[in-house]
Parts: sequence; C-alpha cells; structure tokens
Amino acid sequence: MFLKHVEMGSRIRIVTHNDADGLASGAILSVVAHRKGAVFRTSTEKKLDEKLVQSLAEENPSLIVFSDFGSGYPELIAETLSQDVIILDHHLPVEYEAGNIVHVNPMLHGIDGARGIAASGICYLFATEVDDGNRDLSCLGLVGALGDQQDKGERKTLTGLNTLIEEDAVKNGFLDKHVGLIFYGYETRPLAKAIAYTTTPYIPGLSGEEGACVALLRLVGIPINEGDRLRALADLTEEERRTLFSALSSHMVSMGCDAGAVHQLIGTIYTFRLEEPSTCLRSGREYGSLLNACGRMDRPGVGLSVCLGDRGE
Repeated sequence: MFLKHVEMGSRIRIVTHNDADGLASGAILSVVAHRKGAVFRTSTEKKLDEKLVQSLAEENPSLIVFSDFGSGYPELIAETLSQDVIILDHHLPVEYEAGNIVHVNPMLHGIDGARGIAASGICYLFATEVDDGNRDLSCLGLVGALGDQQDKGERKTLTGLNTLIEEDAVKNGFLDKHVGLIFYGYETRPLAKAIAYTTTPYIPGLSGEEGACVALLRLVGIPINEGDRLRALADLTEEERRTLFSALSSHMVSMGCDAGAVHQLIGTIYTFRLEEPSTCLRSGREYGSLLNACGRMDRPGVGLSVCLGDRGE
C-alpha cells in the first residue's frame, strides 16, 4: 500500500506520538518516505482522538500512517477516514477489520508489545521491508524501546524482536553492546555525580552524597578529571571499571545491602557508535530520555529533528 501511493505521487501524512518511541518512529517513517521521493508531511501529537481524526479527514491526504498509536481506535478511524490507513503500533489493540486499514501490531500475532518490541521497532521492520538499505535506521529502532523502558531482560537487556534489531545494528557497526556499571549519564555525567544521583540501587552513604563519592574515587585511585574535564563512566579503562565495581560492592555489603542490590549496579550498556563521544546521544538510554523530555516539554519538533540527524547548536 505504501509503495503504491509513493509511485502514484500521492500525498502521504505521517502522524506519530510525541514521546521517545513515537518520535523515533516518526523519524524512521519520514526517512523512508524521503528516500523514496514521496510527497509527505509528518506531525506529532499527544494523543489520537476524534478531533485529530476529523482534522485529518478535512486535510484529505491519500494515505495516512499512524505510528505509536492508533491500535485502540480502528473503528473511529474507519468510520471517519475513507483514505487508505496504515497503523504501526505496539499498544493493546482493538480487533476491527476495515478494507482501508492495514493494522500492524505484534499483539495481534501473540507477541508481547509491552516488552518485546516498541513502535519504533515495528517502523524499523517496516522500513527494511520497503528497502533493505534502511538498516542504517536500526539505532532509531532501538531508542524507542529504550525510551519505553523495555530493557527488562537479564542485566537490563532488550528482549524479543528487539534482539533482531540489535543484531542488525551490531553487525553493521552502528551499536556497541556490553555489560558494565549502569549509572545514568554513562557518557555525560561526571563520575561522582553519576554515583551520587543513583537511587536504583540506593547506595547508603553515597546516594545523594557527592562529596562522599569523590572521596571514594580518590581512595581507590580513580582520577575524577582528565586535564580540565571531569571524567564520565565512559572514560574509564576496563581496570578502573573493575576497581570501581569492587569498591562499590564492598561498600554496599559493609552497609548491609543484599546481593540483589549489588547486582543492580550492573547492566547492559547500549552505545550508538556513530554519535559523538561524551554526548547524550551516544548512550541509547540517554538518547531515549532526551526524546521523552522533548515531548514532555512540548518541544517534540526538536526531538524529531534530532532523530532526523540535526546536530546543530
């Protein structure tokens, strides 16, 4: 259906949710449409409701593509829109058949859409079906899942169909995946702050105590700065990371923490290799958090632009 409308030169409307998953999804679809030379427009929305669907009916494009929402409203869509519609979503669907709607949702096929794949992943798989050359969008396919906190596997890994997208990203040199200390701000946050701001797990005597974190780092011989720049976790050598984990785990045990809490220090790090080091876009989780913040602060256009490659100041 999509390629048919592209070949016909039809006006295509891409409408996506304004959170991290939706913004990554909308960016993937926009890139696919652009690469095919389609006539299209993309917009972001907080929710899909009767008002939005009615405005699309009045706009009257030939094809409407909904991403990261739509699965709960196929009847409303079918009753209001006579155009062709594609729904690419992972939320709980309502089963409803209509001749003008192609409804793609993993849950319609017994696949867990809450943990196994996000809308960005669905859009990525759609993109690779349109053109195998779209595999360079694999990191966008993952950032939506990370933004939706689908990293619920062992050691905070992504699971389900997300692993197929991971394989593409790793194989093509876009993603580095390894297990290590999983404090937020892996690429950007100074070491002492990264430890002090950690609440999962809560580290007695260190969480909320930046001065104590600085003292611990000095005690174990880990420099907190390199020249005039404060170091982040990503800047540590493997030996320094092992030293830090040993120091933190010993401290937690001495403070009465159980083994489960200590194990929470470790998780899977997703690094987007084509992004600049020491930026929030290089860490998959930070990238997802940035996009979610853009949506919450009513700046979804900024998030969409970032996903589309804008790296300007």
